Amino acid sequence: RTDRDAARTSMSALSEREHAVAVEVARGLSNAEIGRALYLGEATVKTHLANAQRKLGVGGRVEVAVIVTKAGLV
Repeated sequence: RTDRDAARTSMSALSEREHAVAVEVARGLSNAEIGRALYLGEATVKTHLANAQRKLGVGGRVEVAVIVTKAGLV
C-alpha cells in the first residue's frame, strides 16, 4: 500500500465539506479565504477543519495539507 493510497483512504473518512476545506488548506488559503471561496462563515470553516484534523489524526493545518498533497488532490 502506497502513501498515496493511505492518504486517499484517510481523506475518504471526511465529509464533503471537510474534504473541500482540507483541499483549500493545502492550497494555502486562510480560514477567511476558504470561507469566501466556499460561501461559509469563518467559524464554520474552523469547525470543518477541526473535524478533519480529528478524523485524519493530525494536530494542525500543515499536516492536513501534507495528507491532501500525498493523496494527489492539489
